Amino acid sequence: MNKLSKEKREKLILVCIGITAVLGVLYTFVLGAQKDSLATLESKITGAQSKLAKAEASLRAADMIEATLNENKKQVDVRQEKMAPQGQYYYWFLKLVDQFRKDEKLDSGFIVDITMPEFVDAGLLPKFPYKAASFGLRLNGQFHEIGKFVAALENTFPYFRVQNIKLSPNKTQPAFPGAQAGVPISPLTSPMEPLVPETKLVAEVKIITLIKPGTI
Repeated sequence: MNKLSKEKREKLILVCIGITAVLGVLYTFVLGAQKDSLATLESKITGAQSKLAKAEASLRAADMIEATLNENKKQVDVRQEKMAPQGQYYYWFLKLVDQFRKDEKLDSGFIVDITMPEFVDAGLLPKFPYKAASFGLRLNGQFHEIGKFVAALENTFPYFRVQNIKLSPNKTQPAFPGAQAGVPISPLTSPMEPLVPETKLVAEVKIITLIKPGTI
């Protein structure tokens, strides 16, 4: 094989350098860009696969979700049955509170008056779907009777809220047990019956109760 001349060797070297430069440019601008595109595409495929897996999991849980939703609806319906019904709010509240008084073993004079309802916002949460009715309740009894009755009422009926309790002396009651208006107390009262003043009070109470949606 004949030896290449110096001029041809230099040209061959230049050609090799040119080819190497071209390959470098191609790798940088073509193959590199393709590599970045492949990485982006691979990331999108991974994200799509993750979304698909979540969608498949949701589909598999669809029956369970529907069953839970139906159960929650039933619970809401049951709880709404204990709220004030449509119409006759006063009669409903009167009957309920009077029956509760009987259950608490209090006499018929314990509840003096019940006012007609006023409809107000419940004021619990923004866009709360329930309205509320406010009833005024006047009670006549001893301090511990009133306190026990009000606390038990609120605990027994979860949709009741007690507000603005005002206590005042019962000015119409006798000063001592057994006394009557205009009749003096005998000085010969038995020692077993001390002259102890009555502790009966008059309590004015506001009761706020939720009512069913769409009933007013």
